[in-house]
Amino acid sequence: MIFPHSAAVCRPACCRLQLAANRRHRRPSPVAAISERGGTSSQPSGVDIKRGLIRNFSIREGCNIPPKGIDPYMFPSKQKSIKSMFSTEGAKKVRKAISKFFLFNGIPFNAADSGPYYQSMIDTIAEAGPGIKVPTGYQIGNAYLEEEVQELEVYINTLKAKWPVYGCTIMCDGWSSRTRKFIINFMVYCDRSMIYLSSVDTTNVPKTANYIFSLMDKIVEEVGEENVVQVVTDNEASFKAAGMLLMEKRKHLFWSPCAAHYIDLMLEDIGNMKQIKETLDQAKMITSFIYNSLKVVNLMKVFTKDRDLLRPGITRFATEFISLQSLIRYEGDLKMMCTINEWHEFNKDRSRKSLRDKVSNLILIDWFWKKAKEVQIIMEPLVKVLKLVDQDKKPTLSIIYEAMDRAKLAIKASVKHWERYWEVIIDIRWHIF
Repeated sequence: MIFPHSAAVCRPACCRLQLAANRRHRRPSPVAAISERGGTSSQPSGVDIKRGLIRNFSIREGCNIPPKGIDPYMFPSKQKSIKSMFSTEGAKKVRKAISKFFLFNGIPFNAADSGPYYQSMIDTIAEAGPGIKVPTGYQIGNAYLEEEVQELEVYINTLKAKWPVYGCTIMCDGWSSRTRKFIINFMVYCDRSMIYLSSVDTTNVPKTANYIFSLMDKIVEEVGEENVVQVVTDNEASFKAAGMLLMEKRKHLFWSPCAAHYIDLMLEDIGNMKQIKETLDQAKMITSFIYNSLKVVNLMKVFTKDRDLLRPGITRFATEFISLQSLIRYEGDLKMMCTINEWHEFNKDRSRKSLRDKVSNLILIDWFWKKAKEVQIIMEPLVKVLKLVDQDKKPTLSIIYEAMDRAKLAIKASVKHWERYWEVIIDIRWHIF
């Protein structure tokens, strides 16, 4: 139970198992923050450098680099495959049997594509040969689950052994659950690997700067102050103030803001401008009207060749931009849809008729599309940078500043009143980063 002015730090075994397993085969990147590939730290030049960049930290020496600790069951065997061990007919039987298992138990089809253990399981069965007795549900949930927990603990210890060698980043991520509980997760990133450390339920606790600072300080103490290079959080005022307090207390580490969150705030600011907000609201009205009727959705897909207008984005404002972009892509198709009899027939109900006329007018009038394309030109460069910093394939710190400069130049080259976006939004937000 969570009482006011207190927070419980949770480390359930199932949480640790799930989060650690997800991170084992994924290569996350710190959120566009300063790289901690420590070892040596360069001396500051005579040029004026910001306060955060002149902090020196000691060279980490001594220990050998621990092994990666790769799970042998994670990847397919390189010896023999189903294709080489069985005939074409035999391989087909195997696939049929696997499909039946998925269908009978209601397992999502994408489970066959989403994990590293699926093919290795098939290879192991093929190597063992016929007559193997499968484990029962009780065995999986008890003996083998316990073995997996022990293996993961060994793997996590190999990662922790790297913290004194490379240094690490503590990542703080706040989010709200479906039951409206506000949870703060703490993760540790080191040498291209990230592990879940703990969670704090702060639902009934005021998120003041001092409270957030106390949580961060406790986590730094747990990880080891000498191992921490930086702490990365989002850009809410309380987190920012807590980061400053942490740097005041622990002189050798940095607080770094999340670049993706900053760019999302820029998109939010742009989206709240009067003319742009009006255009986005009109685009939202079109998509909402279409998707509120299954008949109209099916009619729309006839013209868009079975493609949707709504697609999920990285953030809420990126999603709005992508939806606007989809509308622009299918401008001609939507105009044709509004002129056929089925459009009027499917929307003849009293509850939809008046709104149908408004939506039809928007789609058929050119000035809406002109405004929509202007909004696209303004937001597209920033959305591209957001996609860049949010990906996990490679660190982006070395290119993030150039990417932002290119986005600003793209807006300047294409937008008439570009100064309002540079000065009022981008420079005000970005100069803090």
